[in-house]
Amino acid sequence: MRAMFLTIAVATAAVTTGATVAIGGGAPAQSKGFFDNLYPLGETTPVPRLSDKAVPYVIPPDRPELLVEMGCKFLGNGNLPQGIKLPTGAVWTPCLWGFGTWRTAMQTYESVGAPGRNTELVTRLDLFANLNLTTTDKCIVGVAPLDKNRFTNFTRYSWESNQGEEGGRSEAGVFLRTAFCEGDFGSLFPNLDPEGNKFIDYGFSFGRQRIHFQEGTMINDFLDSVGIVRNNMHLPGLSNVRATGVYAWGSIDRGSPATRRRLNQPGGLYGLFIQADDPTTTWGLDFISVDDDDQATGGDGMYIGLSAAQRAWTPWSRLASFNTTYRINASFAEDTDTANVADGVLISAEISWTPHSSDDVVYINPFYGFDRYTQVSREPVVGGPLAPLGISFASPSLGNHLSELSSFNTQAAGIAIGYQAFWDNHRRNLVLELAGLKDNTRNLFKDDGLGTDAASFTVQFQQAIGQHVQLQLDGFVAYLEGRDNGSGARAEILVQF
Repeated sequence: MRAMFLTIAVATAAVTTGATVAIGGGAPAQSKGFFDNLYPLGETTPVPRLSDKAVPYVIPPDRPELLVEMGCKFLGNGNLPQGIKLPTGAVWTPCLWGFGTWRTAMQTYESVGAPGRNTELVTRLDLFANLNLTTTDKCIVGVAPLDKNRFTNFTRYSWESNQGEEGGRSEAGVFLRTAFCEGDFGSLFPNLDPEGNKFIDYGFSFGRQRIHFQEGTMINDFLDSVGIVRNNMHLPGLSNVRATGVYAWGSIDRGSPATRRRLNQPGGLYGLFIQADDPTTTWGLDFISVDDDDQATGGDGMYIGLSAAQRAWTPWSRLASFNTTYRINASFAEDTDTANVADGVLISAEISWTPHSSDDVVYINPFYGFDRYTQVSREPVVGGPLAPLGISFASPSLGNHLSELSSFNTQAAGIAIGYQAFWDNHRRNLVLELAGLKDNTRNLFKDDGLGTDAASFTVQFQQAIGQHVQLQLDGFVAYLEGRDNGSGARAEILVQF
């Protein structure tokens, strides 16, 4: 009960703060009627006619300095260094930048995981070194000295734990999060094409890098891999076609947190990803094959993803501008279904619009699963296939908390409906979201399926402080059929440097 009151208090505080800002904070508020104060909720800016008078020059804010800046400054101005000319004709101007993110959160929650409440103070630190050689060629190394990027493997102090791990825990060490180099063949060897009309502009990358397609519904992981991409290809009716080929041999994590296995044997992942633009739609067609003969880690699998994204003004543009994205993702187990690969199809849509004269966003994201769709691979602490559809399914990737509702239950139909309001030039925002899912293993409208229906109401408030700090407050309550209802609250400080 105490946790429930804490959750409601955080949610109420966030909503009250947002309402206060809407009425009296940020830019001067205009006089609006009662319903105008509710929609749009955030700041509104009337669109004036173009002025026939000279507009004064706007002085940009001071640039944010990085922890390490050698060779040149991040977003700096001034003369460009002379650089180093290579025999290939390329000119390198090396710049080394060091930066990082430090996150600390106090959180209490009881959600879709094991029964019981967790209350913990948890932290993570991500440090990166970025060596820029040209605008297209660079190498990046990232380490995590306070966590191992897995649930239960974060530096934290727990007062309550459903896993019996109360007290302090240190995960100090050096975990290599990412290490890769990327570039463009044409820019590395410009002497091969001095007139710029040969077909040699191929991008490449190799190392431990993030592979993220279908907005994470298909795959969202850091893999030891190599990739080649060709952009700016043209076909009739298409302004641009991009094709990417990827081979990955390591760090392939499959399954949910309860079934997670890493492919550590001969084999690997093979992917072909195609994106094309026509006058109204960006199309994505993605194929992945996983070679894994070990049924314990998942087995062989085939995956297909198709997406269509539209960004268009509607005839009712005086009221709102609409954006839509539709996705169909399918997974196929080559042999029998296992915990980490199974036959299934997940259909989802993302429909959003921006109220006229504001930057607020209203979104409605429905989904429907046939059989049991499974992701190709996922980073251990991020959400499952449903994570891109709403904050109720997404993971904060910090500590033991995964999400308010299960992001792995694809044998279900569900929806996330939310509103995001902005104030103070996007330095302050508030998200209100109602989400739910109904399992459909038998019949969506007649039978009770697995008995794992769920619904939640989630509030998220974010406030920028200066150029490097962000405060975030979260609160949620959840109904979980056949289980104890969930609730939780978080307060997080994020520092970027």
